[in-house]
Amino acid sequence: MLELRYGRMLLIVGWLLIVFIVAGSLTPAGADVKFMFSDKVRHLSSYLILMVYFCGLYPRERHPLLALAFFLLGALLEVLQGTLTTTRQMDLVDLTANTLGIALGFVFARLGLAQWPRLIDR
Repeated sequence: MLELRYGRMLLIVGWLLIVFIVAGSLTPAGADVKFMFSDKVRHLSSYLILMVYFCGLYPRERHPLLALAFFLLGALLEVLQGTLTTTRQMDLVDLTANTLGIALGFVFARLGLAQWPRLIDR
C-alpha cells in the first residue's frame, strides 16, 4: 500500500465497500421492478468505483493484480449466487458488466483518478 496519512482508514473504507458488494450480491433479491439495464449499470459502476478506489491506495504496478482480484471476486459471487441462493442466479452478463467496470476503472485510474488519495493528504 502507498504511504498515505489516512491510509489505514482509507483501506478500512475500501474493505467496507467490498463487504457491501458481497452482501448486496448474496442477500435475497428484492421484488421491486427495475429498468432493463439498471442492474447492469449497478454492476458496472460498483466495480468501476472499487477499481478506482483501490488503485488510489496501491502502486501502479499492482493495478493489474487488483483488476484480476476484482474479476475473481465478481466471478466467485456469480457462482455463489447460482449455488447458495434461491432468489438469485448466476448471470454471465452480470460478470461481463463487472469486467467492463473493472476495465474502465483501470483506464480511469491510469488517466489520473488514482491520484484521489493524494488530494486528501494535502
